[in-house]
Amino acid sequence: MSIQTFTYTWTMTRLETIQDQFRFLLIYAGVADKDIDQVAHGVGQKAVKAVGVYGYDASNLRVIEAELRVNWKLNAELTLTTPVIKSGLSGWEGKQAPEVKVAGRRFANAAREMGLSTNYWVRFVKSVSNDPDLYAQWKEYMGLSGSAPQWKSSPKERNETFLDLGEATIHIRRAGG
Repeated sequence: MSIQTFTYTWTMTRLETIQDQFRFLLIYAGVADKDIDQVAHGVGQKAVKAVGVYGYDASNLRVIEAELRVNWKLNAELTLTTPVIKSGLSGWEGKQAPEVKVAGRRFANAAREMGLSTNYWVRFVKSVSNDPDLYAQWKEYMGLSGSAPQWKSSPKERNETFLDLGEATIHIRRAGG
C-alpha cells in the first residue's frame, strides 16, 4: 500500500486576490454574504478604494476599526510585473493574506470581548464619488445609507502595508489608545 499526498495549489490575478482580502475582512465583522458579494463586485470594478469594519458601543460611538485600502494606481503598476499571486506564500492561510488574518481576528476578538456591535463603511474612488449619478448608483447597488458613527474619543492608528500585495494597506484604529 502506498501513501498518497494531496496538495492544494492556486493561482489568481492580483485583482482576484485583492477582492478576496476585502471578503475576508468583511467576514470577520459578520457582514451578510450578499453585502460582501456586492462590495467584492465594487472592488472588482475598481470603484471601491477602501472598506472599514468598525465596532460601536451602546451609545452608538465608534470604538474600534479596521480599514483595508487599495491603491489602484500602484495595483496597475504591480500587475505589469507580477500579474498573478500563487499559493505557498509565507504566512498565508489559503487565499487569505496574513495581514488580513491578524487584523480581522483581532478586530473580531476585540468586538466580542468589548460587547460591541459591528458594521462597515465603503469609500469609493474619486471618479465615482465625484460623479453624483454614478455615486448614487453604487450606493443603491450596495444598499448603503448613512455614515459611520462618531468616535468615542480621538482614535490612535497604526498602519501596515501587505508584504505580498504592496498596493494594499490595513489601518487599525482604536478610540483613545
